[in-house]
Amino acid sequence: MKIISNLLDLEFDENGMSLKCDGVNLAADIRRLNEMSDVLFNRTFINTSNKNDPLYYMFRGVGFDKNSSVFEAHTIRYDITVLNHYDLGGEFNKTLGHYHPIVEDSLSYPEIYEVLYGEVLYILQRANEDGSYDVKLIHAKKGDRVIMLPNYGHITVNVGSGILIEANLVNSTFKSNYNPMKQKRGGAVYVLGNNNIVMNRNYNDLKVDYSEATKIDFLDYSRPTIYDEYVAHPEHFEFLNKPSLLKSYNLV
Repeated sequence: MKIISNLLDLEFDENGMSLKCDGVNLAADIRRLNEMSDVLFNRTFINTSNKNDPLYYMFRGVGFDKNSSVFEAHTIRYDITVLNHYDLGGEFNKTLGHYHPIVEDSLSYPEIYEVLYGEVLYILQRANEDGSYDVKLIHAKKGDRVIMLPNYGHITVNVGSGILIEANLVNSTFKSNYNPMKQKRGGAVYVLGNNNIVMNRNYNDLKVDYSEATKIDFLDYSRPTIYDEYVAHPEHFEFLNKPSLLKSYNLV
């Protein structure tokens, strides 16, 4: 499967779950079922399953060598993640979910995702001072781009009928925090394979909003991928290190 980019020759082999960039096989970090036991809706499912089953593949720093100067200058990394079509005991396959650390003005590092293939529901969740949670469910498909907003933890859910391939741009210097999701037994909601949304009882007072992905005004959608746009216009992604810039777009 070819991933269209003007700057990179990207080809994904669904049979081998491997990704080539300019003819070179890339190494992947693999998230397996046994690492997801803390966040599953069906807690007993893992006991009767192959705990070594791969759920998703994370290819980090894709295309860095080819344009290292522009990535190093802004401490940004381009990643590609592939989620299997996998039944998590009645729940759609998903990522573990994490939060980012604070970088400025009490705002955490944002991240931007792009759907390269398939269909996704992004779960974004933010804790409020009163103990309630704001939850955004954003449905996206191929070509859509979605910002993981500052101070929101986020989870990727593969709601399509096959694999999901997504890419992201993010600051390359910090480590994600997975503990809050694990402590709460997962995200604020579970997305079941029958498309039912189930609230996680470990969260209080959920305010849930559903929307379809919409175009981001300051990005250039004529570029085939966010990789291409970033190399051409890194200034479009300055918000990844300075989330306060999103205030002018009423995103924080």
